Parts: sequence; C-alpha cells; structure tokens
Amino acid sequence: MSMSRNMLYKLLGALIVLVAAVLWLLSVVVPESFGFFNLAWAGVIICGGLGLIMLLQGSFQQNVSTIKKLKIWFGVALLICAIACLVSAIAIPSSIVLPIIAIVVAFGLVITIFATGGAKWDEGDNHKVGYKNYHERKAEEEKQNKQD
Repeated sequence: MSMSRNMLYKLLGALIVLVAAVLWLLSVVVPESFGFFNLAWAGVIICGGLGLIMLLQGSFQQNVSTIKKLKIWFGVALLICAIACLVSAIAIPSSIVLPIIAIVVAFGLVITIFATGGAKWDEGDNHKVGYKNYHERKAEEEKQNKQD
C-alpha cells in the first residue's frame, strides 16, 4: 500500500490534533500525572506541529511557486501562534518574544527563497532568454514557408 505525500501530511496533522486532545483529556481525568498540561500546551502542540507540516509541504512539494509560498507563510503564521501559546504556557519573558517571532519570520523568508528558487509568481515565458513574441514568431513562420 503506497501512500501519497499529501495523504501523509494530512494523517500527520490529524495525529497531532489527536495527541493534543488526548493529553488535554488526560490532564482533566488524571490531574496528578498530567496536571501540567493545559489548553496553552495543546495550542503549542497543534500550532507548532501543523506549522511544521505546512513548512515541509511548502518546501518539498512540486507546486506552483505561489502555492508553495502561501503554504510556507501559513506555516510561519502557525509557528508564531505556537510561540504565543508557549508564552502563555511557560511565561517566557516578554522582552524575548518579539525577537523570537522575528527569527521565525526571517526563517520563513529563507525557506521561501530556497523552496521556490527565487521565482516570482508571475514570471512567464517572456522573461526567458530567446523568447519571441507573436509577431516575431509569425515572421519566422512566413520566412520558413517562403523557403519551403
């Protein structure tokens, strides 16, 4: 049984949500063992896990560069949400929150450039070396017809 990459990403995402939900339930049912786990930790797991999956999808899928960039930036946004949840979960000093977010955004920019090869979303044939517009192609075709 072969599984497509897209199916694998979806399955991983569902498993991440399932793990967070089970841990949250355990924190309510068995507070002496899992009392540390709360909604903030569930947010860290879900947003962080799904953000990493989106980054991987955007980085490694063969797709249009616009979709790749969108997936990468959506992954970065989810990682920023995970950082916000982590701040709530473990009380990170507020002075380092913005620098951490800036690092995540810069990391997203670097991944976007590597994943798309720096290609613009609207780059068409007319930007390629040796491109000929309609009139040039038509003139060449007529010249070829005259030679034949």
